[in-house]
Parts: sequence; C-alpha cells; structure tokens
Amino acid sequence: MGNALLLGVGGSGRQSLTKLSTYMSNYKLYNIEVVKGYNMTNWRDNLKFCLMQGGVSGLITTFLFVDTQIINEQMLEDINNVLNSGDVPQLYKTEDLEGIFAVGKAACQQKGLAINKMNMFGQYLQRVKANMHVVLAMSPLGDLFR
Repeated sequence: MGNALLLGVGGSGRQSLTKLSTYMSNYKLYNIEVVKGYNMTNWRDNLKFCLMQGGVSGLITTFLFVDTQIINEQMLEDINNVLNSGDVPQLYKTEDLEGIFAVGKAACQQKGLAINKMNMFGQYLQRVKANMHVVLAMSPLGDLFR
C-alpha cells in the first residue's frame, strides 16, 4: 500500500523515474491526459476506471498524477480520499456495483465473512488499497504546491 510524493523542478525526472520503476515492478501505469475541454466529469470517469482496474481486475497499478494536471482543487480532494480510504464518495453508479460486489462476494466467502453490501464493498476497498499506488509528482516552485 505504498504511495509516493516526488518533488522536483521541471525536467528533473519525476515522471521518468515513476515510469521506469512501474515497468521494472511489472505494474500497470495509469496517467490521465488533460486536453482542452477536460472537466471534472472526465476526471471522475478516469479515476473510477483506475480504481476499478486495481479493485475489480486486480491489476497492480501506479496512478501518476502531475501538478500540471490540476484543473480543479476538487481533484486533490479526491486523491486525498483515495489515499485515506481507497474510495471517493459518490463515484460509482449502480452498474459499476455489479463487478464490485462480485469481487467482494468472492473475497467474503473466502474469508468466511457475512455476505452483505458493506462487507463486499469493504473487501473491494481492501483490494484497491493493496493494488493502487498513487504517485504525486509536484514542483516545489510556485503557489500550487503550497
């Protein structure tokens, strides 16, 4: 359940180091691409995909987030939630819960836990925390880091 904060000025190799270590560890790299028209809906969809990749698919994933990708401070709030609990409130839709509960049910059965929504979602969150590694790459220059 390791995460990282990389500080350095532009061109110091923060992203390259993350990509190299992800490749060497045989993990999946997930990095968003902020283009014109990128909004919070796109962000939430990307974040949900990344979390489900680790929680439902079971792929060990490095989520690389760079300070230049911040378009709204709510993004940092969401990342804080992922770091603290593995979940972002009101992220999942009803159709997403089917895959989440399938994984959670199998884990509950394996561990001998009662099969209910709370336990199944809890098992999913444990998988997310175990398989998701958040790497924040930030520059110490400017007001954004402060």
